[in-house]
Amino acid sequence: MIKTLIFFAVLLVIAFGGAWLADRPGFITVDWMDYRLETSLMTGVVASLAVIVAAIALWITVRSLWLSPKMVGGFFAARRRDKGYKALSTGMIAVGVGDLALAQKQATKARKLIGQEPMTMMLEAQTAQLAGNVTKARQSFEAMLDHDDTRALGRRGLFIEAQRRGDADEAMEMAQAAMDGGKSAGWAGSALFDMQTAAEDWQGALYTLSQNQAAKQVSKEDFRRKRAVILTAQAQELEGSEGADQLQRPLLLEAVKLAPGLTAAAFLSARVLKNLGETRKAGKILEAAWKLAPHGDLAEAYADIKSDGTALDRLKRIRSLTGLMPDDTESKLALARATVAAREWSDARAILESMAEAHLTPRICMLMAELEEGENNDFGRVRQWLARAVSAHRDPSWTADGQVSDVWKPTSPVTGKLDAFEWKVPVTELANFDRPLIDGAEAEDKAADEEVVLLSASETASVPAAEAGAAEVVSKPDVEILEPEKEADAEPKTEQKSEAKSADAEPIVVSQTESDDKELDLAKEEAAEEKAEEQSLDTGETDKSDPEDDKPHEVEFALPHAPDDPGPKKKELPASPEKRFRLF
Repeated sequence: MIKTLIFFAVLLVIAFGGAWLADRPGFITVDWMDYRLETSLMTGVVASLAVIVAAIALWITVRSLWLSPKMVGGFFAARRRDKGYKALSTGMIAVGVGDLALAQKQATKARKLIGQEPMTMMLEAQTAQLAGNVTKARQSFEAMLDHDDTRALGRRGLFIEAQRRGDADEAMEMAQAAMDGGKSAGWAGSALFDMQTAAEDWQGALYTLSQNQAAKQVSKEDFRRKRAVILTAQAQELEGSEGADQLQRPLLLEAVKLAPGLTAAAFLSARVLKNLGETRKAGKILEAAWKLAPHGDLAEAYADIKSDGTALDRLKRIRSLTGLMPDDTESKLALARATVAAREWSDARAILESMAEAHLTPRICMLMAELEEGENNDFGRVRQWLARAVSAHRDPSWTADGQVSDVWKPTSPVTGKLDAFEWKVPVTELANFDRPLIDGAEAEDKAADEEVVLLSASETASVPAAEAGAAEVVSKPDVEILEPEKEADAEPKTEQKSEAKSADAEPIVVSQTESDDKELDLAKEEAAEEKAEEQSLDTGETDKSDPEDDKPHEVEFALPHAPDDPGPKKKELPASPEKRFRLF
């Protein structure tokens, strides 16, 4: 629109100019040597413009003819360059999709058409990597180091190749060179820092972290957290050395200042300050850490600040600490542990039972077992809680990259990553987080159904010798349904076995089982007896067994115990060579 207005404006100026000249006629006279040229003003102006236009056209024509060879060469060069860049683009796409043959073809074509372009060398290097030609890839990246515009790219490529070979020294050298080159990319600072922390080069890692923070490659919060972890790692290395407390103190105080929620730093600093007599400052550090990340180690350290404190004094201190985060699980567990230690049984039971109903874990089971032993001396309930601990949900633990550790560590044992350990439930437990747990009564019934219980040697010593030889408790194995043809054969063997046992010992001690299973087994035995009697009548044989054996034996319990006591240790009764039978 603007160009159109300008065009019409120029035409308007020319029209007004021509009209102005037409209204003011005149003559132009040129005397040159013996020649005299005279013409009107309008004709002179038009002739002058025509001469200028003709001169410009002549100049363009002559210049085009003069530059025509160069222009023709430039045309073909541009066409060649366009084909080369097209081949380069196609080759990069082929590398991306994994088409090795096409990538090699386009890399050769690009090299032929456009020569030593940075992207051409990059395509050749990536094609060699795709083909698994490590030597060729390395040569391509080394060739990039000879050019300023490709030097950074070559260092990056050599760094990746060194990592693939597992050459940590060369990888660190390339990363350090990229950092010192003045054109440090984010990858160099991050890679160098990761390698230094994996090698536990804490001093070098601190320097690199400062450089990364100055280059704004890490956030302020990330910088503070990582520096705190490194300082804590340095303090851990000083454990056991001479004057360790004095050397650890400044490191740990800076660590807890940078990251108050770092559990390991708070725990170590509290212990060091306690040794140095600064208990008040230790308590404040633990309280600040507890508000951000409650942990059992912090509670223990807080209770132990006064080493001469009694159990009631420890309970008082734990109540003061857990009051900061009363609804947290770690607070409840720490308070329950302290109440059990102080023999405050009712308070401990109220806390633990509510937690067991919500989410049962091994730590809760162990505390409940300790509670039952201390309050009631009920070892049956103790064994029950210990059995439930096996199938309970897992407690949180220090976890990093699928590895579980009893203590916090600054780096992952798998990847070497800094600050990888987290206090959480292991990943393997998350899939079964909502699975139903076996109730205590159900666990006891299941154990009675699946196991065979034999009296221990200490228990049989108090039983008469005749009874101890026959005192057995037989489990309920899975019911095996015998075919009609085999039931007749199996029944006489059962009777013979019962006769042999009755001859040696009088009462047969059996375990208490469910009534439904008893009725089912009795019905099967009656059916088998009727079947055997019918077969004996048909063959003319008579039953020669003692009629006294048909009388039901009295059920006796070798050792009376409370209903919650799962009983003596259970073992499986060896099965007979032919079949297993259940005795009632």
